[in-house]
Amino acid sequence: MALLDPTGHPPAVSRPRPPGCGVLGLLWRAQGGATAVEMAFLLPVFMLFLLGICEFGRALWTQTALQFAVEAAARCAAVSPSLCTAAGGSSMDVPGYAASQAFGMSIPSSAFTYTPNAVCGVASGATGSGGAQVTASYNFDAVVPQLVPVNVTLSAKSCHP
Repeated sequence: MALLDPTGHPPAVSRPRPPGCGVLGLLWRAQGGATAVEMAFLLPVFMLFLLGICEFGRALWTQTALQFAVEAAARCAAVSPSLCTAAGGSSMDVPGYAASQAFGMSIPSSAFTYTPNAVCGVASGATGSGGAQVTASYNFDAVVPQLVPVNVTLSAKSCHP
């Protein structure tokens, strides 16, 4: 005959617990918030990486627009300087023309300098008459300067004999 406890049930057999079955073991194996914790660790790093890619793309686009503007202005000044006018202008303004050629950008004309009769390599120096040289210097500003604290001065130069 089996012994019964006061409630009429057989007594519980005390077996040893496997390691890690306590409260700490349950917490260690729990996976309910693991995704949220991983996201909290990795999201700022991922967003900073993404912002860096966007800032690099903007800087590259600005440099390309700046180079195109100085090339177009130097070409215009070398071929027909009287046609190099700023948007809405009627007199010769090579820096204003260069500023109007920077597509999608609002670069001031003061960022461009025009040098007439510049020596453009060996070919223009041999003939005695110089060419048209246009240079630009532009301070690139980051969208979020607190996160990307860099000061980059972009420059471009073009000379047409």
